[in-house]
Amino acid sequence: MNFMNNKVLKKQRGKILAVIMVLIVISGGLYWHYTKSSDEIRYKTARAERSDLRSVIQATGTLDAVETVDVGTQISGTVKEIYIDYNSVVKEGQLIAEIDSATQQADVAQAEANLMAARADLMNSEAVLANAEKSLARTRKLAEKDLIAKADVDTEEKTYLTSKAQVASSRARIAQYQATLNKTKINLGYTRIYSPVDGVVVAKNVEKGQTVAASYQTPSIAEIAKDLSQMQVEVNVDEADIGGVREGQKATFTVDAHPNDPFDGLVTQVRLSPKTTDNVVTYVVIVKVSNNKELLMPGMTANVSLIVEERKDVVVVPNSAFRFKPSDPSANSGQPGVPRMGGQTIAEVKAPAVYMLDKKTPVRVEVKRGITDGQNTEIISGISEGSEVITGIIVPNGAK
Repeated sequence: MNFMNNKVLKKQRGKILAVIMVLIVISGGLYWHYTKSSDEIRYKTARAERSDLRSVIQATGTLDAVETVDVGTQISGTVKEIYIDYNSVVKEGQLIAEIDSATQQADVAQAEANLMAARADLMNSEAVLANAEKSLARTRKLAEKDLIAKADVDTEEKTYLTSKAQVASSRARIAQYQATLNKTKINLGYTRIYSPVDGVVVAKNVEKGQTVAASYQTPSIAEIAKDLSQMQVEVNVDEADIGGVREGQKATFTVDAHPNDPFDGLVTQVRLSPKTTDNVVTYVVIVKVSNNKELLMPGMTANVSLIVEERKDVVVVPNSAFRFKPSDPSANSGQPGVPRMGGQTIAEVKAPAVYMLDKKTPVRVEVKRGITDGQNTEIISGISEGSEVITGIIVPNGAK
């Protein structure tokens, strides 16, 4: 019985040892396989696909109404009443504010009194002239009969002419005081401020009781946007990109308030006046946009893409395919000044080209490039749709 048990145990030990040996062999084989494969260079690839492509210039700008009217006052005084507020809709000719008119009314009353006095002076001058004219006529008749001296005639003529001049002077004063009265009435009219256009109040710059002074510049009462259904973006374009911008160009933009709602616009003006900020030269480009949905507001920051060129249904590859440079095992790895990757020198690329795999070996293929959107590039010729291009390299383990 013991003999049979020992025999069974020996057989079991033999099987266990056999299994252990097989596992050791498999583990060694796997280790050798992965260690060997880790020394091989592996490549990242991407497929050439068809897509729509846009070449754009990225810039930022500020939204504003196409036409904003700054309503001011031409006279100084205290704001008596203000009839508008922010976002008020106003019509052309609508009264929007009043300035205290006590001073202007007093000026009008004074001008009217001066005019009345000048008219009274005219009446007096005309009476004196009429009397001098009659006296001169009598004197001339007496002189014809040699009843008075000729010197008396001269005196009467002088008196007549002086009276006539006085009448002319009185009439001139009347015209002067009439002009002064008209001016004071105009200033009185300026105390009532009317909207010059139909629009929306986007800024109210004064409050009731505030004093405004128009000594050196016109104080602003309010800003009225004429039409917020049509707006514009003042885009600051860098001098390096301005050469690709022209009138009639399409543009798209988004605002932070509605990041998922792109807006379409049109370039209507490229201003020639440069702006220099911190030694950076920019030019203002005006992009008109429709605001029918009323989502846009003056002052919003717009992230603008000015569309330089567009391509529909073209073959594209990632830009990283043009940046890829394969290792060159045949090159002298010890040559100074030559860049290295994974212990091997990098082949120099002199013309636009991409690399494709041929039996695990990178093969250089020259291509003709088109436009780029910063991520993908159009391929005009050289490779076709579906081709696999190399976009990167996986450096072997232990590479130095």
